[in-house]
Amino acid sequence: MQYLNFKEDCNAMAFCAKMRSYKKNEVNLDVLEPGVEVVFYLPDRKPLHLLSGEYTVEDLCIRAAQECCISPLCHNLFALYDEKTKLWYAPNHCIKIEEKTSLRLHYRMRFYFTNWHGTNENEPSVWRHSPKKQKNSYERRRVLDATPLLDASSLEYLFAQGQYDLVKCLAPVRDPKTDQEVHEIENECLGMAVLAISHYAMMNNIQLPDLPKDVSYKRYIPETLNRTIRQRNLLTRMRINNVFKDFLKEFNNKTICDSSVTPHDLKVKYLSTLETLTKHYGAEIFETSLLLISSENEMNKLNSKDCGNIICYEVMVTGNLGIQWRQKPNMVPVEKEKNKLKRKKQDSKHRKDEEKNKAREEWNNFSYFPEITHVVIKEAVVSINKQDNKKMELSLASHEEALSFVSLVDGYFRLTADAHHYLCTDVAPPLIVHNIENGCHGPICTEYAINKLRQEGSEEGMYVLRWSCTDFDNILMTVTCLEKSEMLTSQKQYKNFQIEVKKGKYSLHGSDRVFPSLRGLMDHLKKQILKTDNISFVLKKCCQPKPREISNLLVATKKAQDCLPVYTMSQLSFHRILKEDIIQGEHMGRGTRTQIYSGTLDYKDEEGSSDEKKMKVILKVLDPSHRDISLAFFEAASMMRQVSHKHIVYLYGVCVRDVENIMVEEYMEFGPLDLFMHRKSELLTTPWKFKVAKQLASALSYLEDKDLVHGNVCAKNVLLAREGLDGECSPFIKLSDPGIPITVLSQQGTSAWCQLSFLGRVWVEIIFFSPFGGGGQDMAKKKSHINVFSFNSVFAVFILKVTVASLICWLCLNPMVS
Repeated sequence: MQYLNFKEDCNAMAFCAKMRSYKKNEVNLDVLEPGVEVVFYLPDRKPLHLLSGEYTVEDLCIRAAQECCISPLCHNLFALYDEKTKLWYAPNHCIKIEEKTSLRLHYRMRFYFTNWHGTNENEPSVWRHSPKKQKNSYERRRVLDATPLLDASSLEYLFAQGQYDLVKCLAPVRDPKTDQEVHEIENECLGMAVLAISHYAMMNNIQLPDLPKDVSYKRYIPETLNRTIRQRNLLTRMRINNVFKDFLKEFNNKTICDSSVTPHDLKVKYLSTLETLTKHYGAEIFETSLLLISSENEMNKLNSKDCGNIICYEVMVTGNLGIQWRQKPNMVPVEKEKNKLKRKKQDSKHRKDEEKNKAREEWNNFSYFPEITHVVIKEAVVSINKQDNKKMELSLASHEEALSFVSLVDGYFRLTADAHHYLCTDVAPPLIVHNIENGCHGPICTEYAINKLRQEGSEEGMYVLRWSCTDFDNILMTVTCLEKSEMLTSQKQYKNFQIEVKKGKYSLHGSDRVFPSLRGLMDHLKKQILKTDNISFVLKKCCQPKPREISNLLVATKKAQDCLPVYTMSQLSFHRILKEDIIQGEHMGRGTRTQIYSGTLDYKDEEGSSDEKKMKVILKVLDPSHRDISLAFFEAASMMRQVSHKHIVYLYGVCVRDVENIMVEEYMEFGPLDLFMHRKSELLTTPWKFKVAKQLASALSYLEDKDLVHGNVCAKNVLLAREGLDGECSPFIKLSDPGIPITVLSQQGTSAWCQLSFLGRVWVEIIFFSPFGGGGQDMAKKKSHINVFSFNSVFAVFILKVTVASLICWLCLNPMVS
């Protein structure tokens, strides 16, 4: 028999009185003071209080990061949140403090990746990219080129934020399905209180038995659970209290006393448990009554009404899985039945409703962040566009909520795809705009800066501009220098110079001269001879950020790793086709050093049937007289084998026999685009041309992201699979292989092709060709390197697509070129 402990009960009553007075004080905090107040979750940090001035949200986030010792590297994980309106502010949002301004914002970690700690074996780990280092054979098997996502200060802040979210139910616990699971969740919440109290004791050097009486588990469990416990009878409350004491005692004896855990371990355990205890921790869910998902030839408008009932949809954004959507599940009400027959019918109906609800609970994937090209906001409607021309449109409650949603997608894009790019001008961070204008990197580490200089050639005077990894007020300039020794030999060295940024003014450390812009400072320094450690040099070329460049600014998730570009082809790879399996047909034309034939390919059904089937294909036969360029021929085939996109021709393989080298490709019924447009010029409308241009841009965007160079984009290399002239469906094009690269052709043959090639990554040179003044050769002479996917304006992307359409028309009206 268990007797009541009246002493403990009196202590509990006294503590309840203290809690009531604590809550009274807490209510007083809800009174807003004039100005802008930025609140922190760290108990020892006072709020940031501003009474006058004009600030961008990015400015306030930087000041908040400095207050909380958050590094510039982790600063982009945080944002400002208004608990009253439940909205996040975009980084470029401007706050002007006036007499009537009264605003309280919470500084929160918004961009979250589950299993960043790597303790969950059922989920892929998440980390930051790190420069590759020389390892021995054992380390090569055991150690990844990675660094932790969070630094110590960010982890400390996230731990405090996680406790607040759990207690205030901003991160609600998962829904229990059975009574047993209800008890399991309660025990897990008590376990979270054990971790939080143990961390408090360790940080304050207090033994758990000596904790103050006002430290109770009730301060560390969800408020909803606390209210539920209060409604239970005295014996139940005492049982829960004893269970908690047993938890705490056992944890103290087995872990704390023998120093087997550290405060860091407790924080990681708390946050990892929080991910499984709560529903969708770190995710943001937006409700919409209008959701439209469309592709090139089909449109799926999800109905907002079903049998008179308004249907809501949910769009969820997470760091690990990207953008997902589903129909919002409905709560099925249970009614009382008057008789058994009615009950059976009702049970059958409820069962069907539950099955429907279960199907609705499943999330549908739309896109991961590297697949997105741009985002458009029109009042409260958001359009998200992908590389494959799929688009999601959703209508939100207000323009402010639309900005909150887009700033979330935009921020995750910079963390997983491209740290120096933004998807929408409406939420573009001022610092990113500044970096793009000045060719400056974010806070990349020194190793990445040096690697970049080496990749660019590491010539004397070449430099990289980058923000400091430790100080928000400093920009570092890493320069390649040549140090001459006594033996008159030169040795390359890399020196860092500090540029101080104070109140929007820039100056080189050690110099008194101040410039209003970074560009003005760099223009001045380029005219000077700089000296350091007996080394003198002149600044020459700035190595600017490249699209989707890998650095420690990017977070490596499983999906992000799948989207990584294919770099250099270390070995040729393609499927070999036997000569006996192909039959050569009629001659269809001539390519670059190749003869083109129609043909058939024999293949066996995938199910393992012995019956062979025939497929119509295109055969590209390399002229035997040009066997010296067969390696380039195989390289083109290998490149095509690595890609998989609906607007790029599929390569079945290569046939190599004696003197014959044959590329076997997918057959396109309507042939090259230039010939088709000559034949059907009178039937082609502007919308038709625009759709073709959009599909071509999609294929080129895909190649750009894979870091692959086509090198020969022209109308005759664009093949037509579907005409699309009947109005019922759109045209469908596919980009063919580049053929023999321009770099391996003779100097005599090169001149005829110079105006047709999109040299290297700079494939948009041809867009500024004849119809707009100037030719491809002029562009080549100027070495004007323009990368279409560096444009940070939706308008620029639109202009690009229209220009490509004009280009196609022009090519087809100039037979000497096309």
